[in-house]
Amino acid sequence: MTKRLFLLVLLLGLISFMSAQSRYTVTGTMVDTLNKEKVMFATVVLQTPDSTAKMVGQAVSDAQGGFQISSIPAGEYVLAAVLLGYETVRMPVTIGGEQRKVNLGDIPMKKTSTDLDEVQIVGEKPVYLIDGEKTLYNVSEDPTVQSGSAADALQNAPGVEVDVEGNVTLRGVSSVEIWINDKPSNMNADALKNFIQQMPAGTIEKIEVITNPSARYSAQGSGGIINIVTASKIKKNSFLSFGVRGSSTPDITPFISYVYANEKFSISTYLNYSYRVSKGNGESSATMFTDSGDISTYTRSTSSYLSKSHDFGLYINGSYTPDTANSLYFWAGTYPGFGNSSSNANNYYFELINPSDRSFTETSLSNSFGGGGYGGMWYEHKFNSMGHKISADVSFWTWGRNSNQSTVRDYTYLDYLDKDKKSNSKYNSLGLSASLDYTIPYHKNGEIELGVSGSYDPGKDFTRLDTLVFSTNEYVMDAIRSQDALSRDGSFDAYATLQHRFGNFTLKGGLRAEYELYNLLIKNSPADDVHKGYFGLYPSLHLSYRTKNMHNFKLSYTRRVSNPSGDQLTTYIEYGEDGFSRGNPDLLQTFTNSIEAGWTKYINKFGNVGINAYFKNSKNEISSQSDVIYSPFFNRIVSFSMPVNAGKSLNTGAEFNVMYRLKAFMNIRFYANVYYSKSSFIFRDEVTPRTVDNLGYSFRLNFWAKLWNFLEINASANYRSKSVDMFTTTKPRYSIDAGLRAEFWKRRISIHLSVSDIFNWNIMGSEINNPYYSVNSSNWNSWMGRSIRGGITFKFGKMELEASQAQAQGGGAGGGMGMGQ
Repeated sequence: MTKRLFLLVLLLGLISFMSAQSRYTVTGTMVDTLNKEKVMFATVVLQTPDSTAKMVGQAVSDAQGGFQISSIPAGEYVLAAVLLGYETVRMPVTIGGEQRKVNLGDIPMKKTSTDLDEVQIVGEKPVYLIDGEKTLYNVSEDPTVQSGSAADALQNAPGVEVDVEGNVTLRGVSSVEIWINDKPSNMNADALKNFIQQMPAGTIEKIEVITNPSARYSAQGSGGIINIVTASKIKKNSFLSFGVRGSSTPDITPFISYVYANEKFSISTYLNYSYRVSKGNGESSATMFTDSGDISTYTRSTSSYLSKSHDFGLYINGSYTPDTANSLYFWAGTYPGFGNSSSNANNYYFELINPSDRSFTETSLSNSFGGGGYGGMWYEHKFNSMGHKISADVSFWTWGRNSNQSTVRDYTYLDYLDKDKKSNSKYNSLGLSASLDYTIPYHKNGEIELGVSGSYDPGKDFTRLDTLVFSTNEYVMDAIRSQDALSRDGSFDAYATLQHRFGNFTLKGGLRAEYELYNLLIKNSPADDVHKGYFGLYPSLHLSYRTKNMHNFKLSYTRRVSNPSGDQLTTYIEYGEDGFSRGNPDLLQTFTNSIEAGWTKYINKFGNVGINAYFKNSKNEISSQSDVIYSPFFNRIVSFSMPVNAGKSLNTGAEFNVMYRLKAFMNIRFYANVYYSKSSFIFRDEVTPRTVDNLGYSFRLNFWAKLWNFLEINASANYRSKSVDMFTTTKPRYSIDAGLRAEFWKRRISIHLSVSDIFNWNIMGSEINNPYYSVNSSNWNSWMGRSIRGGITFKFGKMELEASQAQAQGGGAGGGMGMGQ
């Protein structure tokens, strides 16, 4: 009996083994027929060829378009691949032979499209999804922002906030890098703000948010990277659009754009002019204390300003793809502008230590002109279709500004202190950068990336201030407040990453080496020159996993750095009329260790759901400290500011993002971010560190609906709680916005109208609670409060090309300078 049982088990095992040996593994790669990019999230099924179409195996393509179906018996089958927005693929497949692994190679997938009198509609993609270290926001699939600006689109990207001045933060951190089409924007702050405020959201394809960048990217900063992608492959055709946008602030921007493309060559141009008027007012009060705690000075002020600016932009972008192996991209642009402004201030200024009333009124007039330019070229060669490639790019950017200002200060009681001064400021820079990147697959499921890059960014900053001598009625140079400086900054970086896929699990590790050099030469004060270099190694590790049911998980670790700049390190003192600022040569690098984990899921007939948790621990964080001190130069106690290492800090939190599609023509989106930060720092000569705790949160609620197939309406509510940094508290901000957009004449005419901050709640305010310096301030401007915005656009050509217009804007510079601000 025992022998019979043994023989039966042996026979069953042998049959099972022989059956397993006769089964096959089928692999392949899904590829977009238009742009040759890998297609992720396609459902691939093997079916019997008969009328029953019985499924014998299935898989979902990964981020590299690859799929694998195991345990398939020999025979004849039909492979079917399905993905929303693509035509269904059906192809016969024969399985058999000695090789147990059958590689079907590249399987083309064609986007679905319907031509309606030259109007092309392309199938939709998920609005949010995770691709490795990137969180993608597909702007082109979000109808709620199509009539807005890039700032409106950025507001909907997970974790991103844009204030009314165009300043961008990611999870409350301002040191975020803005990239355009996978390249650093290399824009100064003014150009970047105007670029974000003027660029139409309808010309953006997607926004990639990288909160924890790998070694592939620069280790500088701790705020992450936001990549605005505008370029897209297009078919042979041409597209022309022109129109005008404006608002009650007021501002008006006429524009025209043209795109031509065929299968190998494309070129985009964009030309705009913008006239903007900005006005605002503010009020503040401040109290200064002596070291013993007695009040030394009390001030209260009100102010107002008015500025007008004229900005122009011309942008050209193109590509040439002679074959599937070679691609060449080029871009160039210029953005000149000019403007003027005026301001008035009334200041009550009373000193108690040496009692005197230093109250005054001050009037300023200024004008400025300047502009910038940029250009570059990027070349890529693909050795094969398996990911073996090399790319190189070189680019330049330049920016200059010349401004003149005259100021009259009239003291109420101390006439001998009256001042009449004028200043001239000039700044110009010319930067160059180059990089080389190489990718080689070492295995069908793995690849190695290698790269080097370098940059050189010289600049010249000159300021001359002259003061009127009333006795001679002549202006004399104020040598203390004048400056002539040169900067010579450069960098050289190298990186290596290794990525391997184990089924639906992907592991990516990397190491980056960076050397940054800062040189600041102050001609009128050589003792304050800066010569500083920093070298460091920065590792990264990223893990991701996706299930067959489209659950996406990620976990990552990175080490990053923030180096103090030459302006922050110099001991040169910049004197104002009532205070001063200076750098700090003892500043140390800020090192940040960051860990993140996330989950997201795209649910058919529902929408998107995502949760991310993060933890950052920083050492020697750099922050600006406002304080008071007795100054021999002023012969009294005055305020001053300087950068300091704020000690250790941690920032942890979680963000939740959900988009619910009620119907095909209606959706609701909700985003919330809750975070906690804690920092400790030594203030003055205190022995015990001070601790600052901050629990903050923000949320956005958006509603969108399409009515009668031509009218879209949307509404949003935004709230951001107060934030605390050392002694500074920023007050909460909140608003409710609404708008509508209509299209006529087969989408050739588009009209939009919106109201921002309907209830006029949006007022910026802050408090400084230094034990020796207390400040409370609030301000408002016309771009911040309630405004009505609208515009009209005329479009001719295939609508498929509309998203490509932004290529002309996305080459690395912004539209307009806001010279009058």
